[in-house]
Amino acid sequence: MTTFAAFLLASASIGFLFSNVAAQDQYLNALSSLQQLVTSMDVTLQDLKSDVQDIKAMLQQGGCTAGNDVTTSGGDTGTTSGGGDVPPSGVLASPDSGDFTHQAALDEYDRYTLLWKFDSETITFEAQVQTTGYIGLGFSPNGGMTGSDVIIGWVKDGQAYLTDRYAEGYFQPRLDASQDVELLSGYENGTHTVLRFRRRLRPCDTTEDREITEDTLRIIWSFNDVDPVALDGPDGPQYHGSNRGSKSVILLQKSPPNLDLQDGNVITFDMTNQNLRVPTRETTYWCTSFQLPVLDKKHHLVKVEPLVQPGNEGVVHHILIYQCSPGSTPPTGSQECASMPWGNCKAIMAAWAVGGTGYTYPEHVGLSMGTADDPSYVVMQTHYDNPQRLNNVYDNSGIRFYYTPDVRQYDAGILEVGIQVNQDHAIPPQADTYDSAAYCYKECLDPYLQQLGEPINVFASMLHAHNVGVGVRTKLVRNGVVESYLGRDDNYDFDLQETRFLYPEVAIKEGDELITECSYRTTNLNTFTFGGQASSEEMCQNYLQYYPRFKLEHCDSLPYILHGVEFFGITQLDNRNPPHVVKPDSMAGMNIGAVLNQHPWSVEEAERFEQHVRSGPNVVRCKGSTGFNNLAGINGQIWDPLPEPTVVVSNSTVSGC
Repeated sequence: MTTFAAFLLASASIGFLFSNVAAQDQYLNALSSLQQLVTSMDVTLQDLKSDVQDIKAMLQQGGCTAGNDVTTSGGDTGTTSGGGDVPPSGVLASPDSGDFTHQAALDEYDRYTLLWKFDSETITFEAQVQTTGYIGLGFSPNGGMTGSDVIIGWVKDGQAYLTDRYAEGYFQPRLDASQDVELLSGYENGTHTVLRFRRRLRPCDTTEDREITEDTLRIIWSFNDVDPVALDGPDGPQYHGSNRGSKSVILLQKSPPNLDLQDGNVITFDMTNQNLRVPTRETTYWCTSFQLPVLDKKHHLVKVEPLVQPGNEGVVHHILIYQCSPGSTPPTGSQECASMPWGNCKAIMAAWAVGGTGYTYPEHVGLSMGTADDPSYVVMQTHYDNPQRLNNVYDNSGIRFYYTPDVRQYDAGILEVGIQVNQDHAIPPQADTYDSAAYCYKECLDPYLQQLGEPINVFASMLHAHNVGVGVRTKLVRNGVVESYLGRDDNYDFDLQETRFLYPEVAIKEGDELITECSYRTTNLNTFTFGGQASSEEMCQNYLQYYPRFKLEHCDSLPYILHGVEFFGITQLDNRNPPHVVKPDSMAGMNIGAVLNQHPWSVEEAERFEQHVRSGPNVVRCKGSTGFNNLAGINGQIWDPLPEPTVVVSNSTVSGC
């Protein structure tokens, strides 16, 4: 069969597979017209006439042959097809509605779009890439090539190819001995290549293929405008040049509920900074007060959406909305938070952080607005992260509320758990993994649950740490056993802080207790990292969204600093900020930071310090809407270790290899 005929057949195959009967008739009519044209040509085109006749016969019989079998390097076959019709312009159409549940633009110029969907055992991808050469997709431990599980595929002469590979360094990834990716379809047009493929969440090849869990995953991507001549070696996939990058994605994020924005009962309210000049220092917390809409009856907040000014994504790190106590005198204006009298506005109403897309409440839950018990004023706190001290950056970012008079069954609330933001939270250098822990004891939870008269149900969480954080998790402890997790990410990325929905929802009952742990990696640091607001300092928090609302707002803790510094032989500190040593006499007058930093740190020493801190007492801040109740001197040693749940809800449990 001639090359021209093969092209006709491939085109007809796409139409046959993805069009209705009327569309198939159009292809047949087009081929008939082409046959008439060929008949009028010179007899030397007899072979081409025969090809056209063969193609027409195959279509009339309802089958396709050439171009239908797609071979991967592992011998898998699939159907050459696509995610939707390709417009004449060559720009790809959106995939069929309801097919893929998630998508992400992997590069800033929208040249590489990844779509995916998943079930309990497998994940299906479709890569739509602006190239007619090969495309690469990898799952990386850290955003680089080395140690990455890589997939490379292309379409050449109507045939689609897909290869499973492993990257040992910054050179051509070698073919895996076990090809564990299933090619489902592939095609290209004048501008794009599209490959659809499937793989297990928990691979059979555990040495060179990475497991896909609910953790943040560093995806690496690449493409080249030339198809490989061979599967590997000198004629295999060539260097991609600048057509490459990485992006952190939560692949197994459950889809948020849908909200009908065409519903006339859904109203929006925007809170934004007004042409604010971002200060030229690393960290700024800017507070602006807003009066919420005056409502004549109860409404429910049902969606929160970030409004980040385009171009300012690099400096707007997170935005929190704090509700002011009903009846209190609200602050006014817009100024740095340190100088704003916003002490009556400490309960969190909404939260967004870098990389997040906002969130929609479940259909049976909403955050109450418009009643006497609800706030009339809020304070929007914007964290600007400007380590380069950029000048002349003006910002209009903020938050959009979607609310409705159609009140839902339950009122939602937000409970903050974790480590109090304080310099007593100290993380040593040279730690491969240093775990800090915070406790929310039943002595804090139970009185509020008893007042409510029923358990609360957690439906979402937002994990929060800073630059050296590599893992965040909140454990629900029941009867001395870790019952489940209220959010968990063992591959945390500071630049992707998304609200994550829990399916199923998790109930917190009387007698339950919570442990929030953060893992930090400081092997590239030579000095301590302390708790604080700046991105170069550290936090460890989880914002739990739940229903029905009760009166507890914060349940967090902090280790006793005097116990921690006993590790260095210190027995007494003064009250200065930062503290200085009083005893022993040999260290008297020394800044505590200097003492900690001059210690000979190593991975082993960091482990010893972690165990020392975790064996000591904690102070729990138990803050409800009625005020503080500090629980002092509770010893955390009894918590560690605890039995884990039989099935860890945040990880895949796929078997069958």
